[in-house]
Amino acid sequence: MSSYPVLVLFVLILVPQSWSISSAVVGMCRNGSHYTTIQAAIESVAAGGTVEVCPGTYPEVLTITKDLTLRGISFDNSNGVIITVPSSGVPMNGTNAIWGSLAPQVLVQNATANLSNLKVDGGGGTSCASGANTSVGVLFQQAGGSMTNSTLQNPASCINTVSVLLDHTTNLNFSNNYLWTCVLICVEIDYGTATTVKGNNISSLSGALTDFGTLAGIEIQYLGGPATISANDIGGGVRYGVFVQSSPSVTITGNNVMVDLQFGAGIYLLGATQATVEGNRLMAPYGVWVQDNGTAGGNTVMTNTMIGGSCGLKVAATNQGDTTKPNTYYNESQTVCTN
Repeated sequence: MSSYPVLVLFVLILVPQSWSISSAVVGMCRNGSHYTTIQAAIESVAAGGTVEVCPGTYPEVLTITKDLTLRGISFDNSNGVIITVPSSGVPMNGTNAIWGSLAPQVLVQNATANLSNLKVDGGGGTSCASGANTSVGVLFQQAGGSMTNSTLQNPASCINTVSVLLDHTTNLNFSNNYLWTCVLICVEIDYGTATTVKGNNISSLSGALTDFGTLAGIEIQYLGGPATISANDIGGGVRYGVFVQSSPSVTITGNNVMVDLQFGAGIYLLGATQATVEGNRLMAPYGVWVQDNGTAGGNTVMTNTMIGGSCGLKVAATNQGDTTKPNTYYNESQTVCTN
């Protein structure tokens, strides 16, 4: 019987694949996969990856929809990483239940992102996007992570302007940042839970509102869970240093607030419940203003120092269940007053 060789045919099928990288470098200040724009690097890294940005000025609008780390690199005594508004402006790219249509310069959405060592410059007189009600410097929306050691300045002009908006965030840490020339709100926290705002310098406010200056250094509204506001310096042309509205379990401790506008308050609790306000130093017409709106607030206001105002502690006559002493008062026209 004849024996014949058996030919085995191997077929190699090349399937196109989409490759991504774990880290990227914007610019040429260190080795790695290099990109010329921050957004291109963001799109190239895999989820969980890192984008490092060399010093320079980057006229970009950024959108982050995956988990990642974005950080500026300190190099050769430079001015750092400056993200400016491109000539095309900032598009309308989101909505918020309170503010309506938004034009965010940096958007983090449905992701956990950690941003650090960045300077976001809104261009000051840059007009708002067509159709948008509110310009936003940095917007975290349905997101988590952190922003640290960064600067927000010169927000764009719009009907409303919020330098930082934390909307429906979870476990968000906003710490050790510098905010200046805020227009309406410097930092706003809406609907979120487990938010920390700590060690920020919020100063040189623009006072754009003719009668009221900047409305709030930090504003908190309709939270679903606790928040911690601690060790922040807030001052210069602001009506309310920290404003808490209709939110539970907000802890406000160790802040230094100076309000130099008539009728303003260092800390204003409006319909807040189970808030803790302790160890703050407050120079304001009203050091702390507590208005429970007829509900059992259960707020604690203790061991604060109120200096040089018309009323150190202002409480509504209808308040129930609040603890409001001891506190320390210096040079107050009235230590405690009711309305």
